[in-house]
Order: sequence, then structure tokens, then C-alpha cells
Amino acid sequence: MVSVLGWWRERSRAERFDISLRWPLYFVVGSEPFLAVLLIAGNRSTSSLRAGIFLLVSVAHTVALVMLMRASLSAYLHRQGPSKRLLITAVVLTVVGVTVLPDHAVSLLMLGGFLTLALSPLPPLAALLGLVVLGSVLAGLIADTQAAFAFAYGVGIAVLTGRFSAWMLGMGWELDRSRAISTQLAVAEERLRFSRDLHDTLGRNLSLVAVQSELAARLADRGDADAAEQMLAVRRIAHESLREMRAVVDAYRSTDLSSELAGAQSVLRSAGINCRVIGDGSSLPDATQIALAWVVREATTNVIHHSDATTCKIELDAADKQSVVLRMENDGVRTARTALGPGNGLVGLRERLAEVGGTLTAEPQPGGRFLLQAQLPTA
Repeated sequence: MVSVLGWWRERSRAERFDISLRWPLYFVVGSEPFLAVLLIAGNRSTSSLRAGIFLLVSVAHTVALVMLMRASLSAYLHRQGPSKRLLITAVVLTVVGVTVLPDHAVSLLMLGGFLTLALSPLPPLAALLGLVVLGSVLAGLIADTQAAFAFAYGVGIAVLTGRFSAWMLGMGWELDRSRAISTQLAVAEERLRFSRDLHDTLGRNLSLVAVQSELAARLADRGDADAAEQMLAVRRIAHESLREMRAVVDAYRSTDLSSELAGAQSVLRSAGINCRVIGDGSSLPDATQIALAWVVREATTNVIHHSDATTCKIELDAADKQSVVLRMENDGVRTARTALGPGNGLVGLRERLAEVGGTLTAEPQPGGRFLLQAQLPTA
């Protein structure tokens, strides 16, 4: 049981949705042999030979339908045509089953058959022609008007169920791809902002360095004493550029906690994760805000890349005048292993907090949740 839960938690949200939608359809089709046994047991007038043939056809029909359903779903998701061989096999076995036991085969075989046909992404005209031809064949095998109406009703339900299920499955994977793209765009936007700041800071100074260096080289060729003065100017510009670059990096690293919390909430929401922030850290000391901002940034990255969270709560508790506690809890833990394993970015973060007297814990919680907690002194 534990291994099954572990396997389930390792699946992404899109994979869980796929399994939850796909396997009930397999179960509907796969239950056909069991229904066949019940029908044979309830019809004592059926000979043993016909009953045996019907049961074998039912099993073969089920295998063909399950294979066709898998192929049809894959074709639907990848916008490809269905497997023609499997489609023909399923239709032939359906007709054979109805021929062998026409009194009960319609309700048994046609629901699974048309459910699978409905999942096949056939062009509308081809699908319509196929239904007309197959319906005409089966209509000749159904003498009872009531059975014909039951057959038509079952086909309609199967078509609607199949098409809607396939559409829902496609939408689930489309949302998963959209979430991944949103995350990539958020990261790209942050990189673009940082590169733009560096360009604005260093672009002008590097141009001055190039001009001053060229001027110094020409003066040196002529033996002009001003060449040394120009090189001193180049050195001064280089030092200024270094200071400005460090200022940009420091500003990127030491963003205030409020901005980091707002940014985390925005990034998580763009990734499809409902984020709620509780508490305000604007009154905390600057050093504490910087350290907690690093925690928020690293934890947010981990939630996006290493979880299947749908909700995330960030809580800042500064009730104790001597310390502050930051808690980040999400519902997307994949496995039961601790997040502070070797090679994880949280290990370096824990070491960083230890330098300022803080502690960091990160571990799974009951119910598939994950809690990261950082505590720092404020005095």
C-alpha cells in the first residue's frame, strides 16, 4: 500500500488526472467478459457451444477495444489518425458477437464498441459514414423495436461520454503545458530584468573604456605623455564599473522581504499554484529581511520545480520579539524523502542561515503536504 501511495505521489498533476480519467474508461470496456458470463448464466436456453463462442468473442473483443482505446486516446492527444487495424478488428468482433447471441449482445458489445469508436479522432464525415454503415448492419440483426431504441440510446451515451472524456484529457495536458510555459516565462522575465540592469550599468562605462583605451594607445604611439593620464582614466572607469556592477548584484540579492513575498506570490500564481501570504515583515531588521528573502526565493524555486503543488501558504510569524519564523507549506510533495538531502539547494540555504544564528527545517507532513520552516533571531 505504501509503495502504491509513493508511486501515486511521484506522478505529476497532469499524470494523475490522466490516470483518473483513462482507467475508468478501461474498466468500462474491460468489464465486458464479466457481463457476458452473467448474460450466459441468465439465458439457460443458450447452447454450451454458442455460449462458449460468445464468451471467447467477448474476451477477444475486450482486448481489441482496450488496445483501440489506448491507441485512440494517444492519437487524439497527438492529433493523429486512429489505428485502422484495431478499428476494423473491433467492428468485426462486434458484428460476430451480435450474430452469435443477438438477443443480449447489443447492450453488451455496442456500448464498449461505440465508446471506443467515439474516442477515435476520425474526420466528422468518415465517422458519420462509419456509424451509418455499422448501424445499418446491426439494424438488420435487431428485430425488436425496443432493443433498437435501447441500442440507439446506448450509442448516444457512449459517443458523448467518449468525446467528452477525450476532450477533458486533452485539456488537462494542455493546462499542464501552459503551466510549464508560464513558469518559464516568469524565469525568463527575471533574467531579462537582471540582464537589462547590467546592460544599463556597464554599457556606457565599457564604451568609455574602449574609447579611452584607443586614445591612450594612439598617444603612446606618438610618445605623448598624456597616454599615462588616459590609462589612469581607464582604470578609474573600470573601478567605477566594478562598483556599479556589485551594486546591481547586491540589489538583486538583497531585495527587501516584502518585494520577495509579492514576487513569490506572483510567480506561483503564474505557475497555476494558489498562493496565500500571511504576515508582514517590513518592520524586521534589514539583515533579517535579506536572509528571509533568500529563504522565500529558494523555497519558491523548489515548489515550482520539485512539487506538484496546487496551493502554497507563506506565513510570517513575528509574535516573539526575539525571533521570527517563516513557514512555507504546500500540498504537492511527491515522495516521502526529506528535501534536505545531499546536493539540494536548501542545504546551502541552511548553512547561510546558520551563519546568522538561524535554523531551517524542511520535511514532509501528513496528507501529502510539505513544510519548510526558517527561524531567525531579530535581536
